[in-house]
Amino acid sequence: MTRPEVKDKKVTILGSQRSAMGAARLMSHFGAKVLLSEFDADKFAADKRQILADIDATFEFGYHSPDVLESDFIVVSPGIPENADIIKKIRAKDIPIYSEIEVTSWFIDAPIIAVTGSNGKTTTVNLIHHLLITAGYDSFLGGNVGIAASEVLLDSLNVKAKKPVFVLEVSSFQLDNIMSFKPQVAVILNLTPDHLDRYPSLDAYYESKLGMLKNLDSSSTAIINRDDPELTRRDIITDNTRFFAVSSMDGADAMLAEGVIGMMREGIWSSILPAKALPLPGQHNLSNALASVAAVMDFIESPEILAQGLMTFSPVPHRIEYVGKINGIHCYNDSKATNIASTEVAIQSFSQPMWLILGGKDKGGDFTSLISQLEGTTREILLVGSAAEIINTQIESTLTTRKVETIDKAIEHCISNGQPGDVLLLSPACASFDQFENFEVRGDHFRTLIQSHQGWSL
Repeated sequence: MTRPEVKDKKVTILGSQRSAMGAARLMSHFGAKVLLSEFDADKFAADKRQILADIDATFEFGYHSPDVLESDFIVVSPGIPENADIIKKIRAKDIPIYSEIEVTSWFIDAPIIAVTGSNGKTTTVNLIHHLLITAGYDSFLGGNVGIAASEVLLDSLNVKAKKPVFVLEVSSFQLDNIMSFKPQVAVILNLTPDHLDRYPSLDAYYESKLGMLKNLDSSSTAIINRDDPELTRRDIITDNTRFFAVSSMDGADAMLAEGVIGMMREGIWSSILPAKALPLPGQHNLSNALASVAAVMDFIESPEILAQGLMTFSPVPHRIEYVGKINGIHCYNDSKATNIASTEVAIQSFSQPMWLILGGKDKGGDFTSLISQLEGTTREILLVGSAAEIINTQIESTLTTRKVETIDKAIEHCISNGQPGDVLLLSPACASFDQFENFEVRGDHFRTLIQSHQGWSL
């Protein structure tokens, strides 16, 4: 596919959050006439106005003007759903709509390793990034991981990189409006229910994730989780497919064998690292490590370098992150758990009595699936945010619940009633947007509260 011409084209950016601001800067850099249109007047912040003024972009906050419908193409923020009125009007006029990850890829002249899936994306892209740096590559990390892909690309233009690779975390929302996006390595970690408030069906959500494979050709490699039931039951066919597995030994290229992480290359098995030496707890992180090994096999041949990278990796913030101890209660920040399956993984990481903070903005999940994970080990479920009543209705007949409104009150209740050796886990299974800008802000708030509490200790 041929990418659209950008220079002197009228390009509207819908939205004004992180990826939208990056897309505006990127399109302006390559000569487009940029209009940023944000329907939410509350997002009319001074720092955003200054950035847009610096790149000579036109901007409007609080409405979408008719100028939007005069654009040559639109770059849509991932937070704007397909059923939004402005999207319907744009579709009616047959104006092309692209995601920020799509337009950014037009200008990347280096290999792209892209990772999607319902859970584990952030840990995996950070681990891939770390392995590449360990091996001497100039790795640029971005996407849904915290820094927009467009911003990462713009920053890379100021770096004289000898061996550049772009590692991108990609969400389903970003994949909904791709045209030619074709990573050299496309990793799909797993498929579990999520975003049912956004998609008409579970299958529609899964198909969005699998859309990352649609443009792959003989120059690309798909990396697929052999252990995931949804992936294994689907007939996924690409020119080149590589598998990873913790449990299944059937045809995996990166696998766990007799407690050792290893890889199969041209029929030859190479041991990399004993699983017990991996500085990440839980079977889910073994899966993430194997996915990372499979993703970089075209870039790193040495098992010794892979072992060094795996052993020296530090866990990422907001994913079962230990943040301190208060009155003998161990506190963990798992704010990145924005769906139920991710929270299940966090729960399974602990055997101690647990105080679990659940809630936020509901995404349409079935919280009854948590009951079997929590029975017998949980002191109390502390419910916060707008989803508190929905969650309570589903689980209160079986589990002990308490609606506490905010994370602050949940912490205070746990400290007042917990016992030494207990675990306090923030693993919300919900989006953050009812009370926080994003999951990072939510997790930072939790960490700050724990570490500023009188008498906290590591």
